[in-house]
Amino acid sequence: MKKYLILFFAFLFLSLSYLPNLYEASVTHLLPPNRSMLWGEHIYTYDFNVYLSKIKQGQEGRWTVVDKYDNQPNQKGVLLQMLYLLTGKATAFLNLPPVLAFHLLRTIASFLWIITLVYLSVFFLKKPAFYSLGVIFSLLAASFPIFYRFENQWWIGFYMSWWQEMDILKRISFLPHDTINYIFVGLFSILLYLDSARKDRRIFALLCVLLFISVFIHPAAAILFCFSWVIFHIIRFFWFYPVDKTCLKKLFLKSTVVFFVVLIPVLYIYLVTSIYPWKTLIDSEQKYPLPFNFKEYIFSLGPIFFTGLIGMALALVKKQTKLLSLISWILGAAVALFIFKFFLKQSQMRFIQTANHIPLTILTVYLIDCLFKKTKRLVIRIPIYLFIAGIVILGTAQTYFSIKSQNHFIHQRVVAVMPLVPYPPQVMYPLKDFYGGLVWLAQNTKQSEVVLTKVTAGNYIPAYSGNFVYLGHNSETPEFDQRTQKVYDFYTGLAAPEEIYDFLKKERISYVFYGPQEKEYNLKDIGKYQFLKPVYQTPMVTIFKVSK
Repeated sequence: MKKYLILFFAFLFLSLSYLPNLYEASVTHLLPPNRSMLWGEHIYTYDFNVYLSKIKQGQEGRWTVVDKYDNQPNQKGVLLQMLYLLTGKATAFLNLPPVLAFHLLRTIASFLWIITLVYLSVFFLKKPAFYSLGVIFSLLAASFPIFYRFENQWWIGFYMSWWQEMDILKRISFLPHDTINYIFVGLFSILLYLDSARKDRRIFALLCVLLFISVFIHPAAAILFCFSWVIFHIIRFFWFYPVDKTCLKKLFLKSTVVFFVVLIPVLYIYLVTSIYPWKTLIDSEQKYPLPFNFKEYIFSLGPIFFTGLIGMALALVKKQTKLLSLISWILGAAVALFIFKFFLKQSQMRFIQTANHIPLTILTVYLIDCLFKKTKRLVIRIPIYLFIAGIVILGTAQTYFSIKSQNHFIHQRVVAVMPLVPYPPQVMYPLKDFYGGLVWLAQNTKQSEVVLTKVTAGNYIPAYSGNFVYLGHNSETPEFDQRTQKVYDFYTGLAAPEEIYDFLKKERISYVFYGPQEKEYNLKDIGKYQFLKPVYQTPMVTIFKVSK
């Protein structure tokens, strides 16, 4: 019965993460009459549209992914971001728009993550009181607070707030591939222990299958597991148990299998991202590395970080074999964060997308369990009760301010009227004329045709129209800076007509999108070029077809 109650609490907490989406739907009436509400933009619009474009490809019937933020319609498909393409294929028969398909995937993934999270606490803690506390801590483990004044009120923020996934509420149902990555890491910790505790080849076989699949969802889970595998067995054989040659031989064989199971898909991804257009993903990581800081990350994990480390040390001293996979999870993440500081083909930030707060919370509860066993004296237990209350209060407060800040942002976005086309785009909803142009492209052009725009329209078109674009996303558009300059030169109209025509033909461009952002800084009306024929026209937006 207690398991069902704690499961109900976990799903209740999960439901809170959907409140901003419901709030957005409730304020449609505040939207200016010239704007269209594209409901459900769950994250930074610039990246959200990339995921939608992959879902749309699946709905169009593709079995491999192409980069539609590039002007190469004949490019070979790859097996990257397949989760979203397969979601598109699975939802095509339901005729769901990509946004709803995304949120269906998000809901299923977060539902499974909640079940995994509860099972992790039950598996490692056993006692109802303590696994219940483990679930509560896993949900409410919050950053150390940052107090600040906003609109004449005190607000509570958190460390690393620039990284949305650190938000206590958003992380419970964030990006589907991140959530599924959490599930894989959690399952790996259980299977790692079971593989060492039971002589059952099926466990190891299941582990290998999941490892192989996980690389295509999010490589960080499998890479983290490799570090954890090594750390787990080093501690197990050299600290917990005496070295056994037979066991070492079996371990060597298993380690070889694990290595190749992970290496094969990793090599595939490496080869794919070594050539354009997908090399742009690596170029972007190297050119614009995210500012990771260990101290800030520790503060973002909050008090649980320190109590979790104490619990880890205690488990090592007491040689708690069952908790060793959680210990190796934490140590593996620490090693990965350090090593990938120097290996720029994989950002350090991917290893904070591995739910590292979960093993820390479980080890914290283990520490509390040990302290409770040590003494029944109230004077000793009172600080423990205060600590538990502090974690719950801090987590509840940050949950409240997460909802409040998300709703505030949505409200400001709904009522915003200037500029006509913003950059970055997530601060406003698009103009009706702008969105009407996307709909026209979807209904009247081929998916293989290339559209020339500035960056905002270029970001939306692959997601809502299905076309390729010349410019649209700095991590998926090759030579983004150079193309930005070429697009600027085109829309200013400074070049000779022959040069502009040659540029359009060379870059395989079939249509030119001419909206408010494209008209900025233009010195000549591009509609005067005889090789551009208007095929869609509203007061704000014109779409031209390039004559052959």
